Amino acid sequence: MNILYIFTEHAFAFFVGIAVVSFAFAVFLVFRSQRFKKKNKALEQKLTELNRETPSREAQNRNRDAETYQRIIRAVYDDKLYADQHMDRDTFAARMNLSRHALNRIISNNSSGQSFPQWINNIRIETGCEMLLNEPDKSVVDIAKEVGLTPNNFHRLFRNRYGMTPIRYRKEEGRK
Repeated sequence: MNILYIFTEHAFAFFVGIAVVSFAFAVFLVFRSQRFKKKNKALEQKLTELNRETPSREAQNRNRDAETYQRIIRAVYDDKLYADQHMDRDTFAARMNLSRHALNRIISNNSSGQSFPQWINNIRIETGCEMLLNEPDKSVVDIAKEVGLTPNNFHRLFRNRYGMTPIRYRKEEGRK
């Protein structure tokens, strides 16, 4: 009986010891989790601040596309690329070091959804319109060729845009 008493006394002490260690470990885990929560909250605040300061990838792409569009516009006007009747989308994209898809996206996003042919023809018509007023001695046929259009296409596109023929436009606007 003495041995059984000693064994139960040791077992009781052992279980009490395990309970104390378990309780201490639980307290340790609670404090540690609170510390991690504080650190996580601080990291979350820093990330939020960084996200506010750093433009989104979408905004960066829009900025890059706007800069590329300005480069395209400068090339079209400075190098008079609009004057080439045979300038097509693929040739133009290659000249600008862009893929056909990128060129379409950039032009569409920066010109109210116009396609490349619509966009380049609008530039041709605008340039032709300026030439009609600024160079009154130049014929409409010569202006059409200088802006990269056939006379028939220039006439048709001009009438669609301004509601009158190039000759009538020159006469009416020239009087103002």
